[in-house]
Amino acid sequence: MSPIPSPVEFFGFKIGEDRKLADWDQIAEYYKLVAKNSDRVIVEELGKTSEGNPFIVAYISDPKNLSMLDYFRELSCRISNPREPLEEDELERLIKEARVVVVITNSIHATEVGGTQSSIELLYKLALSNEPDILNILENVIIILFPSFNPDGLKYVREWYYKYLNTEYEGTPPPYLYHRYAGHDNNRDAYMLNLVESRMFAEIAYKKWCPQIYIDHHQMGSYGARLFITPEMDPIYPDIDPLNWREAQFLGTYAATKLEYAGVSGVETYAPFTPDFASAFQTMAYFMNIIGILTESASVKIASPIYIHRHQLKGYNRGRYSDRPFANYPNPWKGGWWRLSDIIRQQTLSTLAILEAAARFREQLLRNSYIKAIRSIRRGLEEKPFAFIIPEDQHDRFAVYRLIKLLLDLGVRVHKAEEPIRVGNTIYTMNSYIVFTAQPRRALAKHLLERFIYPDYEATRDPQGKPLKPYDTATDSVAEFLGVDVIEINERFQCKTREISHIEIPDPKIEKSKGYIIDPRINESYKLVNILLKRGYPVYRVFERIKINDIELPAGSFYIEYEEKLFEIFKEAVYLTKIQPVNIDRDIDIPIKKVLPKRIGVYQRFYGGNMEEGWTRFVLEEFEFTYTQIRDQPIKNGELDKYVDIIIFPDDPLPYIIGENIEEEMSKRLKRPFKLPPYPPEYRSGIGSDGVDKLKKFVENGGEILTMGAAAELAIKGLKLPIKDLTEDITDPSQFMCPGCTLYAEVDTEHHLGFGMPQETYIFFWDRPVLEIIPNHYNENFKVVVQYPEQNILRSGWLIGEKLLSRKPALIEALVNKGRVYIYAFRPIFRAQTRGTSKLFFNSLYKYENL
Repeated sequence: MSPIPSPVEFFGFKIGEDRKLADWDQIAEYYKLVAKNSDRVIVEELGKTSEGNPFIVAYISDPKNLSMLDYFRELSCRISNPREPLEEDELERLIKEARVVVVITNSIHATEVGGTQSSIELLYKLALSNEPDILNILENVIIILFPSFNPDGLKYVREWYYKYLNTEYEGTPPPYLYHRYAGHDNNRDAYMLNLVESRMFAEIAYKKWCPQIYIDHHQMGSYGARLFITPEMDPIYPDIDPLNWREAQFLGTYAATKLEYAGVSGVETYAPFTPDFASAFQTMAYFMNIIGILTESASVKIASPIYIHRHQLKGYNRGRYSDRPFANYPNPWKGGWWRLSDIIRQQTLSTLAILEAAARFREQLLRNSYIKAIRSIRRGLEEKPFAFIIPEDQHDRFAVYRLIKLLLDLGVRVHKAEEPIRVGNTIYTMNSYIVFTAQPRRALAKHLLERFIYPDYEATRDPQGKPLKPYDTATDSVAEFLGVDVIEINERFQCKTREISHIEIPDPKIEKSKGYIIDPRINESYKLVNILLKRGYPVYRVFERIKINDIELPAGSFYIEYEEKLFEIFKEAVYLTKIQPVNIDRDIDIPIKKVLPKRIGVYQRFYGGNMEEGWTRFVLEEFEFTYTQIRDQPIKNGELDKYVDIIIFPDDPLPYIIGENIEEEMSKRLKRPFKLPPYPPEYRSGIGSDGVDKLKKFVENGGEILTMGAAAELAIKGLKLPIKDLTEDITDPSQFMCPGCTLYAEVDTEHHLGFGMPQETYIFFWDRPVLEIIPNHYNENFKVVVQYPEQNILRSGWLIGEKLLSRKPALIEALVNKGRVYIYAFRPIFRAQTRGTSKLFFNSLYKYENL
């Protein structure tokens, strides 16, 4: 083997040096070089990222361990994810032979560069050092190291950083999303697994391996502690085994102690992060009985140092309210220069401390992992609920398939009934899916499938009793997001079942017929339609309910006429989407219209980008809608109609869209000083007041505008529609708060926007807006397509002030001269997770031609 060059020899600078960043291509090359010349490292390329870059993982351990990876992987899963209790002798044998498996991820948020850069130093040390502590780690631990969770973002950030190095814009974050679709939300994809990077990680961490510890390195704001490290603060999810919380406290405190010993000041535990949500990868670990270790280092200006005055150091709105010594923060940092090298040092020390503890307490950690799994199985046998039943035959059966595949990808065990299921006096159909809670990942299955009411107690309110908003959404009830009905079973039952390892979607059968009806209740039907439209195959829509033989389909069904020369195109689309057409051998005798795709525009601004805009593009691409990204100029020039028929404004505060007085306006809304980074002039976006006037003319002349969530303000104030947002004047969350919840809603399924939807559904809502149509001379021009019921509106989450929502519209179609405005006062495609309301969005993207 050739000598391994040190990082400084390979990269030409010391890792962490001011104003220096290693590029992803260089990092991947260095990892492969180290693996080639070290018997302690194996590097594997798992696939390509969203932008086509290599996504790699390194396995690091003693050479003997690496030669038996499959064996140790099997041991880890037998201990941490058993199907049934092991005999004591067998358990002790496995524990003595097994190694602790530690997964480490870095820099999922690409501007938080320290993690990926520090992984280079960690790799080099583990590959070459013969220090006793390192050798002990290698002997007892298998490290699965992901040098970057977001290689595309690292390339974006480095290119941007070097472009403006030594200018007044040095250290400014990129003005666009640092992931093609998700930006910061890539760390909210832990259970939905929409992104290819998430799926590659999950295949290793969720399924193939059963790790005992997961370390996730991040960075946070610059004006608090220098380093946060697990444990987090309340609230916690009570169904996670208490041993997991104790282990997190132990390992985090062990690392914090090592940091204090090394002279690192400003180390904090507990505040301000909470572990009660599952959408982030580190918090997801808890729900899988994995010890989740989060580090958050104070940020610098990408790779440029930042100077901080002591009086600028602050506490938080929860946990620690001031910058002074506390039990969880005993050694405050005194201010001064803060550098990337400081981040590298403390992240490396933290990681090595956790690895050292994993090696020293190997047998105890493995035994704990087994105990947590067995306790989860036992709780599922002894405590309600005992199971969740998911009938296959639902409004959108493909949503059921998506849910089951998701659970399987998360390592949740799923069974399928081979006979009717009798529970008490209720019988559920054969082929229903069953998730028994007597399994190691009980907490995860329960959290994702149950109706969840967010805890309202002293940990979720401040000392004055004011509610504290959750760190993320108030519910992760993914079944509700998908629009799938799940039955919680609270009594024991018996049924013949088989465990499934993958989802089986029946292959469609296609026969030549006069025509075909496509069910509008299935999201994938829209993908099929869009494929046909792109290939030139005529598609029609039935505007009334239709009955074919014994099959009754709702208004909005798609009709495809048989055409010999195009039939192969139709068959290809059907087989690709697996949609089963309904044959029709007669003429349609009810009104139909020809479906035409609208020219779709998605508004894209700068100032760091808009994550919901990225997710909008993701969903449009997934379902084969063609779109154009629209920036300011076509709007400001009054030329929007040259490019699009409809323009989408995803959830976004109005100041960011208009681009005027952003700091002043956002300071008012946030109730604290708000400063933008110094972006170059060409990246200071905004349509301006003139652009708003041009948008109004665009609509009046026949164009269409679609707003989601907070972007409703553009329609209301910009177009001066007689609509009021009732949350605008509410500043006290004690009066109204709904921080990421599923709510009951009623849908007009005869309206073209409601085609394919159930009459009662769940919608996802996050705090605003709550709309009211002001009585006006043209009330008839406003159609309410979705509205809230009178009471009992909350399905899952935390809702304060229900009365404000009572009977209010959640989706309005407004006719404005020749055009239309669609106002979605909720989040129809939130993070590409809320698939149950996708059809409400998709239906707005077609126009129709009378025959």
